Amino acid sequence: MRIGVIGPGAVGGYFGALLAQAGQDVTFLARPMRAESILRDGLVIKSVYGDLLVHPNVTTEARDLAGCEVILVTLKNYHLDGAWSDIAKAMAHGAVALPLQNGVLHMDRFLRAFGAGQVLGGSCYIETTLDADGHIRQTSEVRDIVYGPLLGPEERDQGFNQMLSRLQDAFASAGIPAFCREPILREMWKKYVFLCAFSGVTAATRSPIGVALDNQESAALYVGLVEELLAVAHARGIGLADRMREALLERALTLDPFMTSSLHRDLEKGLPLELDSLQGALVEMAEASQVPVPWHKAVCAVLAPHRDGRVARTGPVVAT
Repeated sequence: MRIGVIGPGAVGGYFGALLAQAGQDVTFLARPMRAESILRDGLVIKSVYGDLLVHPNVTTEARDLAGCEVILVTLKNYHLDGAWSDIAKAMAHGAVALPLQNGVLHMDRFLRAFGAGQVLGGSCYIETTLDADGHIRQTSEVRDIVYGPLLGPEERDQGFNQMLSRLQDAFASAGIPAFCREPILREMWKKYVFLCAFSGVTAATRSPIGVALDNQESAALYVGLVEELLAVAHARGIGLADRMREALLERALTLDPFMTSSLHRDLEKGLPLELDSLQGALVEMAEASQVPVPWHKAVCAVLAPHRDGRVARTGPVVAT
């Protein structure tokens, strides 16, 4: 299967490398510096499943993705604006996009631009990061993709169903646990609710989940975030299970107490934050649905000064 990957970072680089290693026809669209690095060194993966070196097809021109059946969009949400022209060019020949961003609000943009017949919903569950050398480090055994069509069964033609089948076969050939689910927006919201609350409490407290939940006040923050997320999901007609609140609280208590979120790690590194597509998006959806979300507004207020990454300061400012 011909597959394009826009954004060969920690997530796109990992899944794309596995697909290329399995013999799929994969082309990466990268920024010039990243493309040069991949052409010189290949994609280097340090993984709990074993290390891997792949020398894939890489380009800096979106037109080189013409002819791809599926395009994985694995950029951070705050890079979407800068890459949108390239995404549109890559999609111009009928490819189907599978965005694997965190959050859910980006799906509205893809649907407005391309329609449900050219977009799949999806989420991935994986812990990967780029090290100082640009190598991809995978640090847990989880590497799942959940994806699915936005068109109902009666709306899909034979060609679309064959594309779904070929995509599932491509993932299977690469050893990627991938699950086609319907309705996919409900599956995406399941991840979003967990991730938004988990990342919100760990980033706001600058602590791993065990520390955050071991404190009465910050544990109340986590519970409040979960409840607000479920209230907005209900207002938007997302059919989540009635017991999801209790399930999320139980799940949090079973996590490795030292586990933290990419939002927290990015904050500690001084990198830009996906605040607008996680907690900020929830506030935006809540306001549209007239649902009060004070906990999320508080997290946004705490993290807002760090949204664009570390800011150089000329010296201390002391209030007296």
